[in-house]
Amino acid sequence: MQKYLLVCNAYPTVEKVYANGFLHRRVKSYQKAGLDVDVIVITTKVLKDKFYDGVHIKYMDEYQIASHLKDNEYGTALFHFINPKMFHGIKELPEEARPNIVVWLHGFEAEAWHRRYYNFLDDIKKLDAQLEKKDTVFETQREFLREIMTSDAYNIKFVYVSKEFKELYADPYTGVVPERYYIIPNIVDEELFPYRRKERRDRLSICSIRPYTARNYANDLTADFIQKISKKRYFKKLTFNLYGDGPLFNKINQPLKKYDNVHLHKRFVPQNEIPEIHRAHGVFLGPSRHDSQGVSIGEAMSSGLVPVSNAIGGIPEFVEHGRTGMLATRDDVDEMVAHYDKLYKDPKKYLEMSEAASVSIQQQAGLDTVIKKELEVITSGWS
Repeated sequence: MQKYLLVCNAYPTVEKVYANGFLHRRVKSYQKAGLDVDVIVITTKVLKDKFYDGVHIKYMDEYQIASHLKDNEYGTALFHFINPKMFHGIKELPEEARPNIVVWLHGFEAEAWHRRYYNFLDDIKKLDAQLEKKDTVFETQREFLREIMTSDAYNIKFVYVSKEFKELYADPYTGVVPERYYIIPNIVDEELFPYRRKERRDRLSICSIRPYTARNYANDLTADFIQKISKKRYFKKLTFNLYGDGPLFNKINQPLKKYDNVHLHKRFVPQNEIPEIHRAHGVFLGPSRHDSQGVSIGEAMSSGLVPVSNAIGGIPEFVEHGRTGMLATRDDVDEMVAHYDKLYKDPKKYLEMSEAASVSIQQQAGLDTVIKKELEVITSGWS
């Protein structure tokens, strides 16, 4: 029986349930389909093997991975958040002994650092640190991707999480397009985020669940949105709950403390609590400056929330403006307010969008849909 190896930078454990949890859902689905999958997390620390929900997790550095590949025969190797060290063991194998390879490209590992330049404008030390890496770490990663995308030495396929991510971010970064590639989004699991029918009044309850670690999450736009919409006559009918944590939380949300109907929850929200937050709200405020897919927006849509976000990156592939959500142009808070105003004034339209949002995202990124496509990539079409 053919064996499969998944190599990644993090995997859930009992201690860290949410570390790349989306990978665990994949592995369990592959196992359910009959695939024998081993999992290796690349690390520089000496760690004992762990077991999580029926999955055996090994921890190895690049040299241990190389030894493991020489001692164990795998038909196909699967990589998430790939880098040269993860791939070192494949290179060490003779060409005839190399497994088939599937590489998932999610975001930061396949795009130029300056795509997120705004994260470094407030801190000259952070900017200097990025510039120091420009010709070493970042250029090494770029050349590595170029090599594996163009070399005949590997039987390799690439999976991008969205068409826009590939064309806007990854292709300009690498300067090449691999011969075999597929567009398959990350999973939005309807079992974790089930649709719950909304009522007219739910459009008055607005939530945000975002990290406050960098400016690409655009939480400052959320704060600006609330301040601008406070001028509307209906503002006091609205309720806002903002969840998240990070060094930017206090600074960004300071101006919102004067509003009695804005509730600030400075904490990391475990995934199992998110569906209950979704249940209590009807609109998801998720502005963004940079997204390869916008998974948190998709999860809210699956639960029946109507998202208000921005038409950047991969988001427009998953949110159809005016039908499954509302998208403003980049950084345009006035447009975001105008979009919400339409939801407020047309509750019938809001209810239609709520249902359409859930149906649409499940058709595009539901568990069965994604796993079926991935299994086809993994198990067939190898020359």
